[in-house]
Amino acid sequence: LSSPPPPAHFSPRVSFDTFSNPSASDFSLTLNRKHREYAYTKRSRTFLVGTDTNEYSDTALEWLIDELVDDGDEIVCLRVVEKDSREALKWSGGQGEKGYRAEAERFLDAIQRKNTEDKAINLVLEFSIGRVQETIQQMIRIYEPAMLVVGTRGRSLTGYSSLLSSGSVSKYCLQYSPVPVIVVRPSSKREAKKRKRLMDPARTGYRDILDKS
Repeated sequence: LSSPPPPAHFSPRVSFDTFSNPSASDFSLTLNRKHREYAYTKRSRTFLVGTDTNEYSDTALEWLIDELVDDGDEIVCLRVVEKDSREALKWSGGQGEKGYRAEAERFLDAIQRKNTEDKAINLVLEFSIGRVQETIQQMIRIYEPAMLVVGTRGRSLTGYSSLLSSGSVSKYCLQYSPVPVIVVRPSSKREAKKRKRLMDPARTGYRDILDKS
């Protein structure tokens, strides 16, 4: 007899869902995938990251997973657009609630695959159709993240404006976020900065900053 397949490293769970509530002013779906060896400790940290399908968004998420996150940490991936926006219509795919759910599951699959080192982390996807700025502040209040991570195309800090489909959202996050914001550059620029930083004998890593906070 053939042996059974190995257990999945991440277990899926729907922890919050208002898509089926017709009285809700906004619609949101919270998906959670927890690594089978994940364990919350007093050193566990939560990071909130803006995510979408753009390359610079992938860069920010990959940097966070590869460089900053450790076993026991939690990543909250936020994806939100205004109602009746082009992105909301695209996500629904003409199927309404069913389309939103399918897009959320597909997107979380892609996020999970980025954990190439199989770190024992907890992944949360906040998939929302509603008021962008209010959703950002709400997620910060709920999760109390150590940091907010966003991507950028290059010199201009425009990653979040494209991410959340509003030209003023990027500036809003940087100005009004009550937690520190890390803006991740594209890979080539990030590598150049990294080499320069490594040559600085007085440099302080992000982990050191968090440990001392």
